[in-house]
Amino acid sequence: FLRDRGVLERIVKWIAPEAGALFLDIGAGDGALSRGLAPMASRLISIELDDDCIPRLETALSGFPNAAVVQGDILRLDLAALVSPHLLPGTRLRIAGNLPYNIATVIIERLLSLRLPIADMAFMVQLEVARRITAVPATREYGYFSVLCQHRADVRFGFKVSPACFVPRPKVGSAMVAFRLKPQTRDPALESDFESLAKAAFAYRRKTLENALSRNAEWGALCAAMLGRTGIRGTRRAEELSV
Repeated sequence: FLRDRGVLERIVKWIAPEAGALFLDIGAGDGALSRGLAPMASRLISIELDDDCIPRLETALSGFPNAAVVQGDILRLDLAALVSPHLLPGTRLRIAGNLPYNIATVIIERLLSLRLPIADMAFMVQLEVARRITAVPATREYGYFSVLCQHRADVRFGFKVSPACFVPRPKVGSAMVAFRLKPQTRDPALESDFESLAKAAFAYRRKTLENALSRNAEWGALCAAMLGRTGIRGTRRAEELSV
């Protein structure tokens, strides 16, 4: 749980909630972030899985008629059904939260795959994950997850948060990271192939593109032709390529 009031205020200011926005707070815990978002958002839905947190979360938001608490697993909830009654004309759908660090990448991948009009997302994640999300080519952190995030959104590293700001104190550093989602204008089949190809390219990180792709059952027979048509040398590695 984030307990540093100064950091919480900084996070809320950085997110900049506004009237006319529908907010989802994922991993709301006992409501520390939700209390900061509720006074300025038109509607707030705080999602929390832990039974022990729900009474404290409900108490924290009891003074805000625009706030609702939903107990459930973010990986299983039907988010389209949850938000659609509140998506009135002019309403911006925004998502924030202190994500469970062990499944943060899975949550982000799911949210990026949804066909929902998400304007932006701002998350507290493990520092290592924030660096992977915002990594540039030819760096150690740059990989498939970097490509996926940057393909679907304009990403921005916010600021680091010390372990001393949490109770209990974690063994890893944390950071805020933001996503401004790009319009979903591409064919879903093309998107699926893009993800499959990117995964195959990074599957054998230290091997060349030609070697990595040739080992893949789906892309092996096509890789030589694809590399030739794009003019990308097969001797390069996936980590050298921009999104």
